[in-house]
Amino acid sequence: MDDKPILVVDDDPSALQYMSLALSERFGQVRSASGGFQALLAMERELPALVVADLRMPEMDGLELLALTKERWPETPFILVTVEQEVATVVDAVKRGATNYLVKPVSPAALCVAVSRALATASLIRNMPDRSAHEIIGACPAILRVRHLVSLAARSDMNVLITGKTGTGKELVARAIHRLSSLARGPFVAHNCAVTPADLFESQFFGHRRGSFTSAERDQAGLLEEADGGILFLDELECLSPSHQAKLLRVLDDGEVRPVGSRDSRVVSVRFLSATNHEPESMLRSGTLREDLYHRLRGLEIRLPLLRERRQDILPLARHFLDAGADRLSSEALAALGEYSWPGNVRQLRNSLRAAQALSGGGTIERRHLNLPHVSAPGPVGPPHPPEAQVGTGDAAAGTIRNAEREIILRALDSCRGHRGQAAHALGIHRSTLRRKLREFGIAPES
Repeated sequence: MDDKPILVVDDDPSALQYMSLALSERFGQVRSASGGFQALLAMERELPALVVADLRMPEMDGLELLALTKERWPETPFILVTVEQEVATVVDAVKRGATNYLVKPVSPAALCVAVSRALATASLIRNMPDRSAHEIIGACPAILRVRHLVSLAARSDMNVLITGKTGTGKELVARAIHRLSSLARGPFVAHNCAVTPADLFESQFFGHRRGSFTSAERDQAGLLEEADGGILFLDELECLSPSHQAKLLRVLDDGEVRPVGSRDSRVVSVRFLSATNHEPESMLRSGTLREDLYHRLRGLEIRLPLLRERRQDILPLARHFLDAGADRLSSEALAALGEYSWPGNVRQLRNSLRAAQALSGGGTIERRHLNLPHVSAPGPVGPPHPPEAQVGTGDAAAGTIRNAEREIILRALDSCRGHRGQAAHALGIHRSTLRRKLREFGIAPES
């Protein structure tokens, strides 16, 4: 902190005293102000290391104070404190420069964790000039926006929700945020929620003590302890049951973790990056996702486009996946790459190209090496047609897409002689996703 104080701003005297006391015990110097104008005067006299301000204050609210602070002292970290009903308003504030936000009532532990992260992030920004997400390849407008949001997420401490279909690169984005953030030296723990057994959720996430259940032969740390001081990436968030979501929500609120079979709990500092293949709005409507958990996890939302929506990026991606071997793609193979619909998105492109490279024996990659079904007549590689022209509208279009998807999966299973692991790899999707699709289509399970 370079001996600079922390400035706490709140028009409620009790809240001001509560936060000031909690922070002074952990960080030392703390200054307080009862409103926005008093805060600006305090900053003129002595620039703080960080500002913690309430959202709702008379005369000048937290958003106005944020705007003025960022205009005059843009590198000063700024944390907003709000109530549950105002979360949507505060989430937008991160785009104006807020480092993070906290929801009342704020525990001393959660407050100190947020301040520690914000100070570390500010230090990283000052000492790390290269903050480009070079692992995210492409130059279409949608990908440029993703790169911008990744950079924004890395400069803040907010939780991030990454949405997009299977194979669009959600974990790649999560790892880019980790690499560029203040937590880069901390752990990155990735977990697919689809493989969490219902009866082992608490043990897997919170850990357990020896003897707490029949097979607990030794103490075991959970995912939250493993990710302490770093990032926990939760993929396929939609697979968590509502009861498990409620238990996770408690950790987001107070940071406390109590292993199964233990009477003691400990506070962990974990930043959550989550991903889902589904539209959050539909999950909220169906009750698959709790609204309060959604607002906690969606500090920022990054939506990833389908590969067929960014066809101009196919060649740069091919160059990346094949290294120098992209020059050995025949014109017919290049045309096929542009014509294909890529239901498995970037992951499927990567797997197809690497398989084709092996099949070509290091020579020119021809169209036949790509093994792509349903490729239409050759045509130019360019922007996709509007969605209406691609898939039609209404129930008929949905049925057509569903039938095509079922046919692609059946062909993949047939070519892999029914081996689901190989078929999932060929399609560029997780095996758990393939299993779910097979249930949806009523395809018989493995014998």
